[in-house]
Amino acid sequence: MASGRLKLTGLHPVVKEAAEWCLAWADYYQVPVDVTSGLRNWQAQADLYRKYRRCLQSGEFGRTARCRYPANRPGDSSHEWGLSWDSTIDPHYQAWWDEVRRAVGFEVLSYDQPHAQVPNWRSYV
Repeated sequence: MASGRLKLTGLHPVVKEAAEWCLAWADYYQVPVDVTSGLRNWQAQADLYRKYRRCLQSGEFGRTARCRYPANRPGDSSHEWGLSWDSTIDPHYQAWWDEVRRAVGFEVLSYDQPHAQVPNWRSYV
């Protein structure tokens, strides 16, 4: 039922296993989840950060679908270390999905709900 599982390729093995556990729960309860991002290289992070900065400068951030999510500057993203992943879900299930991801130890940021990361990830890199 979950789509985009291949985007988990390259995550730290423990992070990938925990993400797969979350997706197994979603499959069990027949809740559709779309994995949208996993490991990113520096250039992909730089592109997302530039887009985010443009959204802030234009005043669109948080107001349009294309300017919905924040991005850290390259070199300061848990995605670049394979310690986070993003997924989207029907808003009706968002609170449930947040709790599933927290149950396995991920930190879910209130201002970036698709994002699930290893808490205090910077201490590992």
